[in-house]
Parts: sequence; structure tokens; C-alpha cells
Amino acid sequence: MKKYGFLVLVIISLLFSNVNIAQEQSLAKDTLWYLNGDKEIISDYEFVEEGKILNYKNKKGKHRDIETFFLFSINKADGTKNILYKPTMEEEGDTLTVDEMHSFVIGGFLANVNYKARGALAEGFVVGAVSPFLVASLNLNPFYSIIIPAINSTVVGVTMPSETKIIELYPNLSKDLMFLEGYKEAAKRKRTKNSIVGGLVGLVAGITTVFIIMGTK
Repeated sequence: MKKYGFLVLVIISLLFSNVNIAQEQSLAKDTLWYLNGDKEIISDYEFVEEGKILNYKNKKGKHRDIETFFLFSINKADGTKNILYKPTMEEEGDTLTVDEMHSFVIGGFLANVNYKARGALAEGFVVGAVSPFLVASLNLNPFYSIIIPAINSTVVGVTMPSETKIIELYPNLSKDLMFLEGYKEAAKRKRTKNSIVGGLVGLVAGITTVFIIMGTK
């Protein structure tokens, strides 16, 4: 009797596990990869305007449109891939092959995930915080305070992260030039973004401090 009871429990467990697997598969979503290394989970998507536009639902349930020109692939939940990137012939030469662009995308993805750009954030904050004091000392219009961190972010935006450090982190990919380029481009974007964010926060802190000092006089 105990053996039959045990078998019943096993059968019930198997039935429930199969139901859970089926539910997970029905809820599985596909992943959209951008050329810059960004990615997002999508569902209920379709191509419109002769395949030039992808209409999809994001993870928040909102429908979005994106030009396929900016996309690399859709990685489906079942493991298959739909490569959207198409190399084209240009007057000055060929664009990247699918494999080269894949390396570029992976480089961008790893930079988006792992590159922190804390130095750019800290530098932006310091420059932003100091600029109101500098402008006030020169008796200039406070509006000019925003120019200094803006110039700093522009300078940060044209500088590249050290290729040597990238190779140290990913020695197995040191010969993959497109991976390195993808990583550097994404890292540069993150440096610029962090510099702008740090500059704005520092600017607010600096202006607040200036007003407090002026109010105590």
C-alpha cells in the first residue's frame, strides 16, 4: 500500500513539473540586441513598413517602434537567432560582416555591463561643483556656470578608455579588433553620460552652496 502511495506522489510530482515547464515556455520572451550592445526583453513583435520598422512590446508592456537599422538580432527563447543586421556595399568600402558586427556588439555589451566610468562621474561632479564658485568670483552671469561642466563632458566624450586595460580584462579577445572597438565605443558613451550626470549633480550642489554662503553674509 505504501508503495502505491509513493508511486502516486511521483506521478503527481511529474505532472506538476510538466505543467510548470509548459507555463515557463509560454511565458518565455525573446531578446532584442542593438548594434551598440544594448539588449532588452521583447514580445508580441512584428515587422512593418516593408521590414524597416520593428514594433514590439517591452517588458513594461508598452509598445515601441524601432528602425531595424539600429538592430543586430532577435535571439529567440528557443535558442534560434534572427539576424537583422545586413552588410551593405558603400562607395568607400564594405561595411562590417555579420561576424565582425557580432564581435562589435559583444564588446559593447560587456562595456555596458562591466565598465563603470567612476572617474568620469567623480570628475564631472567636482567640475560641476566648482564652476558656480569660479563664475561668482569673476562676477559673471550665473548662467555661465553650466558651460564649464558642459565643456568638460565634451572633452571626456572624445577620449577613449585604455586599450591596454581592456586587453588585460579580456586577453582571449585581444586580437579581435572589432570587439575592442565595440568595447571602446560603449565605454566612451558611458564616460560621457557619467560626466554629464556628475556635472549636473555637482552643479546643483555648487549653486546651493553659493546661495547658502551668500545668505549667511
